[in-house]
Amino acid sequence: MRYFLYPSNFINFFLAFLTFFLQFRNVHNVKSLAIMCQGPCKFLGPAWCFHGYIFILATATAGGILNIHTLYYRLISIKFIQNLSLRVFIFGLWYIFPLVIIIFSYIPPIDLDAVYWETLKIHVDYDFSNYKVFGGFANSHNIFMTLVTLILVILATIAPLLGFYWRNETLKVLDLNRNALSVHSVMQFRALIHGLGLQIMIPLICYVPVGFFYVYNKYSGEQIQISQYTLCFMITLPAFFDPILQIYFIVPYRRAVKRMISQMIGNYREPESDVRVNTITLWHNRRKSSQPVQPIHNI
Repeated sequence: MRYFLYPSNFINFFLAFLTFFLQFRNVHNVKSLAIMCQGPCKFLGPAWCFHGYIFILATATAGGILNIHTLYYRLISIKFIQNLSLRVFIFGLWYIFPLVIIIFSYIPPIDLDAVYWETLKIHVDYDFSNYKVFGGFANSHNIFMTLVTLILVILATIAPLLGFYWRNETLKVLDLNRNALSVHSVMQFRALIHGLGLQIMIPLICYVPVGFFYVYNKYSGEQIQISQYTLCFMITLPAFFDPILQIYFIVPYRRAVKRMISQMIGNYREPESDVRVNTITLWHNRRKSSQPVQPIHNI
């Protein structure tokens, strides 16, 4: 699991950093899409804001895929005996989507000055004094930018629903093998799956409404001003909730946090015995159980 948790935590930190670095607002024009930032990147120039916006979209996409990958790996590791490596490789192709988002975003011609002047011309009632010079996508209706929008909307909708199906399948397999496992192992595994199920549903809750407003503003010719700020806010919510869900639903994490808090407030006492429960392992023959290690008493 650490091979999934470490990258997931890194992506969450990087996503939070990009959000702070950009603090962006997107404004649709007739042809272009302006990316106006109030974060530190605005002092470095519009090019930094432009590149940061592309990478924050790709990072959020990679984070959602990684959560679903974690759940899918737990399913195939207990349900399928043959071709496990092949199944892992096939799912790994999902990580092409963040790369596609980056590549497609750079294919259309980049003209930051044109975006700046078109925005000033169309939105004369806006106050842009706090944004310095900004840029964005010169042609947001380009076929490649349309494909980027389509990829983001489809992934934000289909991927969580697919992950929810895999969650139910994993719980079914667990119920079929619960007699071959220790009670503690079943409890920990079930908590992990429920936590992953919530993690994969967060993008559906956060990104789908934002995607709707984005598409509406882009193609309707009208602007819902509050929606210009929602993408920056909603895109970083998974980075906030994911660590909380991991701490609560991964039992060793929860115990470690409780122990740390107890030590901070001075109520922690070293236990006389330490019972260690192995992480659940469903063997391929589904007959061998993962039993708790016998308690070791201090001498």
